[in-house]
Amino acid sequence: MGNFKNVFKDLRIRAGYTQDTLSEALGISRSSISMYENGNREPDFETLEKIADFFNVDMNYLLGNTTSTTSIATPKKNYEPSYEDIQSLVARNGKKLTLEQKRDLIKILLSDDED
Repeated sequence: MGNFKNVFKDLRIRAGYTQDTLSEALGISRSSISMYENGNREPDFETLEKIADFFNVDMNYLLGNTTSTTSIATPKKNYEPSYEDIQSLVARNGKKLTLEQKRDLIKILLSDDED
């Protein structure tokens, strides 16, 4: 699966998550996260999608097929934050947000003003 294990671990660390906190945020076991990072196990497609969405990266980047990622834009009109959006923010548990995550939060908070 290319360089998934290294990309996944790098994303986790840069976002300020431990394996435990990421496990809670994604709803998968900590042991699965450890096995993904060590290359002992590969996630199924549904889990790959969940991870890509969570870190706001495209699948090719996550799989290690490209060295840069394209942010996935959220629609401006009629955008309503999902439960998962709110859950991922709460799950950060006080961790430092990246610049992109701050921008996403601002978009979510201002989405009502854009309608």
